Amino acid sequence: MEKLEMQNELASGQAPVFMSVRTEAGKARVKAAVAGFQARTDQVQPSIPEKIAAIKARYDPRAIAPQDIDQLFDELVQAGQPVTAPMLLLNSMGRKFRGHLAGITGSAYDGSKPLDLVGIAQLQIQRARKQGSSPAGWETFLAFLAPQPQAGKTGGQSALDQIARVAQQAQTRPH
Repeated sequence: MEKLEMQNELASGQAPVFMSVRTEAGKARVKAAVAGFQARTDQVQPSIPEKIAAIKARYDPRAIAPQDIDQLFDELVQAGQPVTAPMLLLNSMGRKFRGHLAGITGSAYDGSKPLDLVGIAQLQIQRARKQGSSPAGWETFLAFLAPQPQAGKTGGQSALDQIARVAQQAQTRPH
């Protein structure tokens, strides 16, 4: 470690950072920097769940165009949303995937018509129950579409709040 400290000193012309925080003056500088950062709340980055909730809030899953689904998917991935089964299901309803599928099958695809993702999920849940199969995948997708609570959000019931209620009801029904 002594050799590393010397190389660090020689390269920068200053005492190594890890050595400087051992002194009282170094500890005070670190505390001042942390306090200064914490005081700048407008500069603090939102958490990944907050970013994801904000992205979802900009889209209406009851009327979303396939190209907007592609954009939503990309934004969620960039914000840190893991690519899970509901994300793959969302992606499969986008223009890129549906257009590719149409190209393979030789059929035409009109990606301009908005989709009701909530309605699609509800219909698939009903079908699965009628057929005696598990609707769990579609229930998970419906829950994924539901808004996530955001800090400081107050007010009346929005369309997204209604989706959250529908998703919760779907999961509480017997299978």
